Amino acid sequence: MINIFRKIRKNMLTENKFSKYLIYAIGEITLVIIGILMALAINDWKNEQRIHSEETATLQKLIQDLNSDNKRYLSNIEFYTGFRDYLKSAKDIIFKEALSDDEIKEVMFFYGATHKNLNPRTTTYDEMLNSGRIYSLSNEDLVNNILAYYQFLDESIYQNKEQRKEFRALFYGSDFTDFWFWRSEKEPFPYAKAFFSSNDSPAYRKLKQSSGWSLSINNDLLNNNTELLKSNNELIEFIRIELTNKK
Repeated sequence: MINIFRKIRKNMLTENKFSKYLIYAIGEITLVIIGILMALAINDWKNEQRIHSEETATLQKLIQDLNSDNKRYLSNIEFYTGFRDYLKSAKDIIFKEALSDDEIKEVMFFYGATHKNLNPRTTTYDEMLNSGRIYSLSNEDLVNNILAYYQFLDESIYQNKEQRKEFRALFYGSDFTDFWFWRSEKEPFPYAKAFFSSNDSPAYRKLKQSSGWSLSINNDLLNNNTELLKSNNELIEFIRIELTNKK
């Protein structure tokens, strides 16, 4: 094809048909420009398709991570909901002026608030954040929603850890050993009965404080997991809508 164009150009110059050659040259340049533009357009289209495909795959992986978190939140909510009844019952018993033997047996191994780990699956989010790909997502609102969710999750993990440390400092403190020592005894009930017969001792007052705080902590954890579940569901729905729009 190039040889044909060269032959035509040579004949025009030989025949001294400059005006026709000029028109031909302009046409040839135009064809070259069109070819370059088409190549660039095809290359841009391929890049857009690649970016689209990578973004779709990333969002699908992110949904898998979020679904894993979703199950954990549901499990935690179920636990805290059931545990709340036990903590309330134990608190009511502990605050009584006098306890029956059955009531003592019910609370003598009271172990206070329990923090269930969140343990989120953040593999995809970490990859997106470390590579900077999260900021190249085509939907800016989606970017903001992803960042807001994981920021809330990080804050929740931090608050839970700090709250756990504070509670353990109280519940397992040296001034609370009177409540713990009988657990290693073969026959612990007589020791427990002696402890609960003196409901104004420093250790017993600490037990009252712990039982009330345990119920409050449990409610905080229940509410936190409920809020995390709500945010999680909203983000999953947002991503699903985005994936549907990309089809």
